[in-house]
Amino acid sequence: MYWRIVVKLVEAKVYGFGKWIDQEFNFESDYQVIFGSNEAGKTTLLNFIKSILFGFASARGDNKYQQYKPKNSSNYGGELTFEAKDKSHWTVKRVDGKGNGEVTLFHDGQVVPDTLMGQILGNFTKDDFENTHIFDDQSILSIYSLDENKLETEIMSIGAVGSKDWLKAADNLNSDAENIYRPRGQKQPLVVKLKRRDKLLEEKAEIENQQTAYQRVKDQLSLVNRDFDDNERLLKQADEAEDSLRNLDKKWSRYEQFQKNKHPNESSIQISNDDWEEVLKANQELSTLKETQTTNKVSELNNVEKNILKNYNANKSQLDYIRNQKFELQNLQFHRDDMNSKLLKVDTQVDQLFKNHPQLAEDMLPLTSGELDQLTPQTNSEVNIPLIICAVAIVLAFVTSNPLRFLFIVVAALSVFWYWYQKKNLAAKNNLANYAFLKQKGYENLSRETIINLQETVIALDNFHTSQRGLVDGIKSIEVDLNKWRKILLQLNVLDESYKSDKYNEQIEKYFAELDQIKAKADLAQQNQAVTQEMADNKTQHLAELKTKIEQILAKYKIVNLNSFVQIHTQQVENVRAVNQFKQDKDFLGSDLAQLQKYPDRETLSNELSAAVAKKNELSDKNNQLSRQMGSLKEQMQQIFDNTQYQRIVSELAQNQEDILENYDEWLAEKLASDWIKEMLNIATENRYPKMIQKATQYFALLTDNNYVKIDFNDKDIMITSADKNLFDVHELSKATTIQLYLSLRLAFVTEISDLIKLPILIDDAFVDFDISRTENVFKLIQEISKSNQVIYVTANEPKVPIDHILELQGGEEIAEAYN
Repeated sequence: MYWRIVVKLVEAKVYGFGKWIDQEFNFESDYQVIFGSNEAGKTTLLNFIKSILFGFASARGDNKYQQYKPKNSSNYGGELTFEAKDKSHWTVKRVDGKGNGEVTLFHDGQVVPDTLMGQILGNFTKDDFENTHIFDDQSILSIYSLDENKLETEIMSIGAVGSKDWLKAADNLNSDAENIYRPRGQKQPLVVKLKRRDKLLEEKAEIENQQTAYQRVKDQLSLVNRDFDDNERLLKQADEAEDSLRNLDKKWSRYEQFQKNKHPNESSIQISNDDWEEVLKANQELSTLKETQTTNKVSELNNVEKNILKNYNANKSQLDYIRNQKFELQNLQFHRDDMNSKLLKVDTQVDQLFKNHPQLAEDMLPLTSGELDQLTPQTNSEVNIPLIICAVAIVLAFVTSNPLRFLFIVVAALSVFWYWYQKKNLAAKNNLANYAFLKQKGYENLSRETIINLQETVIALDNFHTSQRGLVDGIKSIEVDLNKWRKILLQLNVLDESYKSDKYNEQIEKYFAELDQIKAKADLAQQNQAVTQEMADNKTQHLAELKTKIEQILAKYKIVNLNSFVQIHTQQVENVRAVNQFKQDKDFLGSDLAQLQKYPDRETLSNELSAAVAKKNELSDKNNQLSRQMGSLKEQMQQIFDNTQYQRIVSELAQNQEDILENYDEWLAEKLASDWIKEMLNIATENRYPKMIQKATQYFALLTDNNYVKIDFNDKDIMITSADKNLFDVHELSKATTIQLYLSLRLAFVTEISDLIKLPILIDDAFVDFDISRTENVFKLIQEISKSNQVIYVTANEPKVPIDHILELQGGEEIAEAYN
């Protein structure tokens, strides 16, 4: 019994097809690039693969030009050999014959029934294969007709039993819905009622126009309403402008720092740490050897050198520990810089909170549950209890005799006093100024609702403040450790008091370099006079080796002398620090950088902010005035108009609205049922459509260097989201970017249905308009997809892929015949 097999095309034998006669081609199992000039037979080879799998083109109509029957041979057809996962081989042989050719299927050299072709092709037809697995210029143009419904229907129709019947049922429900309402219909019930509504509105308008006074006031209201809308729009713009300017004002200090670090002195030469250490060490040894005398009289240490060596011998263990632990010191400095970076990130998040919540203040603290309970207003039922007791006492005072009557009168009086006292307390509670904790926690001059709504944001702000304090404490702790290191280095004479920088590693390296030089001189002084000549010879040889080593490294970087080498390395270290600070400032400023660059100084920004605040206040006052004027005019209209006919039309309009809603509910039910069936089919097909869109988004991001990060379908349009959150319709994209989108969608579809069919993906030089960067991204995507799907790509441009994946076709002059 044969199961569905997963195969990769490994060999093609061409008996005769187009220009190819008695040719063999081998293919890599992941991806194969076929490279050759125009007319080299690249497209012919792809059509050969398609024809052997699905049959030759018929001789009718224009299809006869797709037959590729050879001119110089009677043989027509060939073989395709596939390798399965179990390393067995399946061979499809097709030669000239009836219909689309005679096909024979072999498994490991043995003939098997050709019905087993279904194990390779699945349920795919030739049209299915061309529409999914073949990419060329013609197929790319179809992107402009692609829409969400077409894609979704095509995906749902694959792999779900009875999907076509369900889709038919969905179409019937949709048809029933259109019998109720159709946008351009005439006789549908909902359309008729909507037209009746339009007529009633016209009659209502005619009656209203008959009332001169009513119309005059209505016209005035319309003008005021238009002024109100215009002013509301201007007020919103002014509010947004104020928020934007306040945000820019907060970031001005960082912007000034950013400007200072804007142009570091960068060098095209980057010296590696290993080469720097090698040159430094070799130069130190070279200097030591040059200064060391090789005569019979061995050079002696001077007093300074003797003191340094004496200090080393007296503190050997501590100094050796410092030398071995200098990387720990370097790690401390790294962790301090890392914490500074994290602190900057938290500061940015705090700034974003203030930007999103203008009413938020720096000194706000979260309210406790008890304080929130105090802000909750007291219900009237609690206040009314004394009145109930008073009423009961008065009734009892009338129906009883002395002395109980006097007692109930006293109770009634006390109840009145109790009611007055509760009313006084309730008024005090409702006055937020009486809550001292609100002022203490930064909520002064805010409404009760605003205070409660801000609690989640204040808690987030408090958490950020906690993180900031933790990072600041960590930085201070590291500074304490660095100061301890400084004290130790001062005590051991590695540093002197005049050294103010915290780049202790450089000073440690300098100290131990000098120490090594002194120790070398001391060791040299202890050598036996008898070996002086040998030492001189060794010194000369070693000097030559050291000079050669230094010259080789300098030549590697094309640097003339050692001084230039040291200067370039020093500048390189300084550039790294400046670039890191520049990047931090740029990330913090973000999209506000372009706005800040428009202002020559902070005073100009402050003046514009003040003007924006004044403009906003002016528009707000005008808004309130227009609102009051609108209310007055509406009241006048209500007083002027009173007509029985008008009321009848109004009543009929209300009934008409109920009828419309009833028809709409029925129409909506039919529509929702149709959509529900399609959604269930999507679930039945394992949600292929969302998965395909997810893969397509990943592929599109790879092809465009992450310039576009999201693909959405809106009705019949494809919307693309860029990395900076801008939306583009597909027709707004460049031709090359549109091709990249189409390629991503098609390849995502093929990889998503790879569990149903796994045939080679054939790409016929479909990206000739791409520049070098886009072409390189295409090959990256091909290499990624080829991990699960075999890809065969033909091109006339030399590809930049491993040579073992390139099949180069030669010649082509002999096929300048009519195969167009």
